[in-house]
Amino acid sequence: MNENPTPAQMKWGISVIMTLVYAFGAAYFYYLPARGEPNLDVTFWGLLLHFLLLSFLFWLVLLPGIKSGKADDLLMLTVLTVPAGVVASLLFAFAIGEAGMEETFGLEYLVLSILPFTLAYKAVFGKIGRTPLFLAVGYWVIAYLWRVSAW
Repeated sequence: MNENPTPAQMKWGISVIMTLVYAFGAAYFYYLPARGEPNLDVTFWGLLLHFLLLSFLFWLVLLPGIKSGKADDLLMLTVLTVPAGVVASLLFAFAIGEAGMEETFGLEYLVLSILPFTLAYKAVFGKIGRTPLFLAVGYWVIAYLWRVSAW
């Protein structure tokens, strides 16, 4: 067994670890206030499943990036910039305040995903094309359908 991992292995490892940290952190963050509510039937494992899917959906960036040979860089930068997308999504939620989240049809998922995809593509390829937008729309559609059907 090789004791010294290559830079590519390190990038894949960082991506897996950070994706799992985001999922467990979000599930725990939502579970703590919800567990004492009388009308909510929330389990930690149900939340974890939900957030694992949402976290691993950022790996959609691998679909077009695998051909370029820079998939490990693209994935790692996408995963590491997810907190910027979370902040943008929270600002979006505060901005629409009165409209309500149900009327936005999951646009918070689009806002959440477009920033990490765009930042990663700009850092790796030096330009921003249509691909981050298509990836963000794909993330939005899958996440919204998951939210509507799974719960």
